[in-house]
Amino acid sequence: MKKVKRKVLLLGLAATMLVSFTGCGNNNTTTPSSEGTAASSESATAAPESTTAAPDSAGLYTAGTYTATAKGHNGDLTLAVTFDESAIKSIEVKEHNETPGISDTPIDKIPEQIIANQSLKVDVVSGATFTSNAILTAVADAVTQAGGDAEALKNVALAEKESSKEPVVKEADVIVVGAGNAGLASAVSAAEEGASVIVVEKNSYVGGNTIRAGGGYACADPDAISAHTMTEGQMQELEALIVKETDNEIVKGWQKKVAEDIEAYKAANSTYVYDSVEFTALQFYFRFSQAAEPELLYDLIKKSKPAKDWLAEIGFPWNEKPNLLLGDSWPRWFTSSAHKNGQGFILTFLDAIEENNYNVEIIKEVRANELLLDGDRVVGVKGTSADGTEYTLNAGKGVILAAGGFSANPEMLVEYTDGRWGDVSKLGTTNDPAMVGDGIKMALEAGADVTDMAHLQVLPISAPAGSSTGGFIGSATNMYVNKEGKRFVNELADRDTLSKAILAQPDAVLFIVSDADNSGVDENGLNGSGQPVQDLIDAGIIVKGDTLEELAEQMGVDPATFVETVEKFNEAVLTGNDPEFKRQSFAGDFTNPDGTPGLFKAPFYAGARTPAAHITKGGIKVNVDAEVISKDGEVIPGLFAAGEVTGGRSVAGLLEATTSGLTAGKTVMGKRFTVE
Repeated sequence: MKKVKRKVLLLGLAATMLVSFTGCGNNNTTTPSSEGTAASSESATAAPESTTAAPDSAGLYTAGTYTATAKGHNGDLTLAVTFDESAIKSIEVKEHNETPGISDTPIDKIPEQIIANQSLKVDVVSGATFTSNAILTAVADAVTQAGGDAEALKNVALAEKESSKEPVVKEADVIVVGAGNAGLASAVSAAEEGASVIVVEKNSYVGGNTIRAGGGYACADPDAISAHTMTEGQMQELEALIVKETDNEIVKGWQKKVAEDIEAYKAANSTYVYDSVEFTALQFYFRFSQAAEPELLYDLIKKSKPAKDWLAEIGFPWNEKPNLLLGDSWPRWFTSSAHKNGQGFILTFLDAIEENNYNVEIIKEVRANELLLDGDRVVGVKGTSADGTEYTLNAGKGVILAAGGFSANPEMLVEYTDGRWGDVSKLGTTNDPAMVGDGIKMALEAGADVTDMAHLQVLPISAPAGSSTGGFIGSATNMYVNKEGKRFVNELADRDTLSKAILAQPDAVLFIVSDADNSGVDENGLNGSGQPVQDLIDAGIIVKGDTLEELAEQMGVDPATFVETVEKFNEAVLTGNDPEFKRQSFAGDFTNPDGTPGLFKAPFYAGARTPAAHITKGGIKVNVDAEVISKDGEVIPGLFAAGEVTGGRSVAGLLEATTSGLTAGKTVMGKRFTVE
């Protein structure tokens, strides 16, 4: 376990501190009703660190310091509790593997509340339930060790919270709703133009879904992608897309441009992986959804590299070479050279605010409820804090909605579903519990239009529902096998195709298989999200074997069948030809340090995964400048939107969040983020 590194998040004007997150490279799945309700079923383990003599008859505890350990979200959490004869005096979290940022609030607040009230009847922190319960479980165990009555403490009522409930009124040039990637990108972008900004966030932490994201950023960067070699399968896919039927004249223009490029490419006997803005847009249009508005999609792709360069300018460290990512057959996905997942985006924005003394205030635990209008112009936001205090936030120049999608709102999913995923209310979700469509509802009430609302992306490789941790091993495009030990799909298919294929497998479960070279386990035994792999093995989330046969036994599949599957896969990697499933490329995943391609080097790992609701592609209708469009087709003055709260591009994620946030921040200040 790692030592605790507790970070303080920004609460006031230009006072940002660093916060670090590990995220959804884990792809943690929670049930749609999990907000504030999940509980750790693990029992605590404990050992007294020191004790003194038994208390006298008036004492409640044996004075001393006791240690206790309980299972949190990502593994063990260990704390030390100090007692005198009559009270709990201090609680110190010594070690944990919880997600920084998300876990900061329960680690700070719950011990304080326990001590202040001498009670274990403390509310868990929404969105950080496992960490909250781990602290409560461990403290209860320490109480028992000290001779106290933990059950009695669970029934001690908390003192009434003192709150003036006096309404709070603030104003700034720009009000941003949501402190995830899109919201913080908007805030920094507007601040660069001299704006004063207030960001309002209903969670007790910043980061939104970004801190649960794997960290891949799609970018049309032909020079960088040319480091890879074009495969026969990739050329076949490209040529098929050039002639694919479409009635859309803009898409036909992309096809014509790519066809001209490839003619020149072949004439020059080129072998590198080709890419362009037009081809990226063409591929995304057909792979992700033909419901995308081509103008919006093309604008997003055209801005992808300038937005990536902007991130570098404000401090984001990139790896130079892009690679494959789930749902794409082109190695155009960039990751950070310093951060393991989506945490780097949030850290970069917070650092930029602090280092540049930007006039940005982040107010947490305040839920935005309503847009304020002056005629047809949006002039602010009304909200309510966790203690019931009313907030009025007046915007001199405009409001940017960046509150995310609605994958954690089963009722809203059912309302808009087109039926392609069956009963969507039964799907788990990878999302932060706060992603319930607040921004969309507020925009609708202000007269905004929405688009593509039925388009739900299901993530094929989420953690199985009920897992207390969602640890991930290897790349999302490593080899997939089912419970029979067989491959069943092209791992580079689009996400809808993958999800449908997995849902058709026994128990709707797949295993992602990796070896020592492509597992992502570093020299410290941490996976790509910074989680200790041994903790994941102990929790039963990951299985490990020194041979393929041993791994198969750990997975519960037939060893002979599994070994045969791996041998066929290795042959496909070696030859670059996958006759059974037509995989187009193996770039990035299987270029092993010893030069041996494929899955050869022990130890071997496998992790069970299953589909879950991931991204709602539909949302508020916007134009290329992030201005919100009304049901009458007109721009709503003073209202802008960025990230997953919007619809029309069909390519949500870190690319859309960053690029649309950068765009919104410029537009609200009267500038335009355009690329020639």
